Amino acid sequence: MRKVIVGVLTLCASSFAYAASPHDAHMPAASQAKTAQHVSKGHEDGAVLSKTVTVSDCWIRSLPGPTPSAGYFVISNSGNNEAKLVSLSVSAFDQVSLHQTINQGGMSRMAVADAVSIPAGGELQFKPGSYHAMLEKPSRALAVGAQVEAGFTFHSGETAKALCEVKPANAVSK
Repeated sequence: MRKVIVGVLTLCASSFAYAASPHDAHMPAASQAKTAQHVSKGHEDGAVLSKTVTVSDCWIRSLPGPTPSAGYFVISNSGNNEAKLVSLSVSAFDQVSLHQTINQGGMSRMAVADAVSIPAGGELQFKPGSYHAMLEKPSRALAVGAQVEAGFTFHSGETAKALCEVKPANAVSK
């Protein structure tokens, strides 16, 4: 129980520190010169739903507003070509960006991920301590147990959709 409490307090403290910091100060995964790709809510009309890329086990950590939250999920690619996730929208948040937690000099840091590759015939898990969606500027309060729609856009122009369950702040996986 003590580990859970310490973990929640650490998460809340880092979330508050993140919210208070300028977001362009995060070090991008590929290069420090790149900037975050923030995505507004909604999808372009006429987007093609992918037949080979699917999203499952989507969940969002519930944190008190206006604290940024995080989204986690699994992307599976049954196609013969690599898929690249380039943006994500979540109906309850006005800004969403892709991040990766990296270890640099013994310190964990969040790095912006401009695009995330999912190998052909493989999957990629977005989970705490790894890749995740940074969810900012909530447009409404989210109750634990609620479901929120998410839209995923890939470099090919194809899209995928998922319902994400809102989990308590101390959740570590689906």
